[in-house]
Amino acid sequence: MSVLRMSTAALHAQGLQGLMQQQQKVARTQQELVSNTRLLRAADNPAGMARAQGLDHALASLQQQDRNASLVQHRLRTQESALADAGSQLDRARQLALQANSGSLSAEDRASIAAELRAVRSELLAIANREDGNGRRLFSGTRDGVIPFADNAGVVTYAGDDGRNTIEIGPDQWVLDGDPGSEVFLRVRTGDGIVRGSAAAGNTGNGVLQSSGVTDHAAWGRQALQVEFTAADTWRVVDGAGTQLATGTYATGATISAGGLQLTITGTPAPGDSFAIEPAPTRDVFSTLQNLADALEAPAASDVERARRENLIGAAVGDIATAQDHMLGLRSGVGTRLSAIDTADDVRGATDLTLQESLSDLRDVDVAEAASRLALQLTALEAAQKTMLRVQGLSLFDRL
Repeated sequence: MSVLRMSTAALHAQGLQGLMQQQQKVARTQQELVSNTRLLRAADNPAGMARAQGLDHALASLQQQDRNASLVQHRLRTQESALADAGSQLDRARQLALQANSGSLSAEDRASIAAELRAVRSELLAIANREDGNGRRLFSGTRDGVIPFADNAGVVTYAGDDGRNTIEIGPDQWVLDGDPGSEVFLRVRTGDGIVRGSAAAGNTGNGVLQSSGVTDHAAWGRQALQVEFTAADTWRVVDGAGTQLATGTYATGATISAGGLQLTITGTPAPGDSFAIEPAPTRDVFSTLQNLADALEAPAASDVERARRENLIGAAVGDIATAQDHMLGLRSGVGTRLSAIDTADDVRGATDLTLQESLSDLRDVDVAEAASRLALQLTALEAAQKTMLRVQGLSLFDRL
């Protein structure tokens, strides 16, 4: 018959170990309740801790994307306002150009209109240099800290670049924060945006180009054509290589068509005069207004000079109208980006809610369950303490 012997020291050690285990369980449950998290140490649940850290990172990214969206939304709204103001200035310039095209105006009247056009140009330059309210220029591209536009003796130069900042506003969602000034104010289509007609500067007759346009895009082929007057009542159309495409007789107000293009000319062109029509080139809006003001201030004592001025004004009216359409197109693009930001805001909100719920399921404590568990653990701890006291009181002398 074997006898299990256990020393008093072993009994004490075993009891103490059990007591400490119960105390650790109580302490952990209490810490869970105080911190409201079950993931106190990575060793307790390595996979859960890694998952929670991933969710925390995703939530931090959403918060940064939210800040980005707020900043770019403010910048785009400020740009939209600037584009609206630029459009208003161009509308005023177009009204002034139409007003200046009246034959009843005196030289003083036109000089006054030219002065107002220069004021419009200055205001447009101020809009081009406008800030976004956060210390950055709206139209400097990606170059911060520079004033994008400068007027040097009537010639506007650009110190910005063509770059655009791409901003993350949501999970896999990006938006451009603005348009560079080179696209907004410098590279602006002229004419009707497709073609531009013009009278040669050296014309000696009083022919005036009234309109020009494309009648057949397939037949045109984007080539430049020129109408040459071989006599006061005879014209021919040649292409860039000098090849004659059409010829005909001229009467004031007649429409000349060839190669998918047409021009309407009034007045009496002189032999050797010419009118060109070409794919609409780009030009900065400041030069358009500068050239128009210069044309209004130039003397026009003869029919030839008056026809030259009328041609310049007519071309400027078309250029300004196309510039207005250009600003409207840019505003439409800004509106599309603002709409994308609103959509991204909804996506971020839904994603944030999903991540928060997942993180809560993973990390948050079920208070009722934890409180019940704590009560059981306290009971067990109390029992362990009583048992430990009983063991400590045992002695052989109690049997004597």
